[in-house]
Amino acid sequence: MENDSGKKGTIHENEEKKVRDRTLYGRVFHRNVCWQRSYERPEGEELIMALYGSLRDGLYNSRRFDLPNRSEFLGTAKVRGYSLYPLGPYPGVYPSEEDSYVIAEVRRFSGKQQLEVARTIDYIELFGGYHREYVDLEIGEQKLKGFIYVSDEKPESEKIEHGDWVRYLKERGLEERE
Repeated sequence: MENDSGKKGTIHENEEKKVRDRTLYGRVFHRNVCWQRSYERPEGEELIMALYGSLRDGLYNSRRFDLPNRSEFLGTAKVRGYSLYPLGPYPGVYPSEEDSYVIAEVRRFSGKQQLEVARTIDYIELFGGYHREYVDLEIGEQKLKGFIYVSDEKPESEKIEHGDWVRYLKERGLEERE
């Protein structure tokens, strides 16, 4: 096999880097396609999101997007099969084979104005290193299908065992202020 210098031999670091770069490009392309599909949703359709981080009630992005007034709160659910990780000022979730869960606020977005808010959130998340995974949600007796934003790569930080971002912030004295 020839390397970049024309010499025969094994694959070197530069060639491995090219392979990784192509993989990264593929992931970015995938995010673009996902975002376009989400943005092209027909009017009148609804979206149900399981929000676990700064989009939860009272936290920064919830206030920023005025979610209490621009979406319908359906309840709080434990999203099983995922683990929560701190990523600095916000969290990430990643699939887990353990019996773990993430506490999420479930919100419904419907109608033109609410769907615009949902699409903005979708844009931020999909280009921020997350992708959507559809999950089954239970709120009391009610069973719903919605989606949660999952980190593209497994975070290297320590897992938050109890799966609750709001509780995690309170335990560390990091509650967000108005």
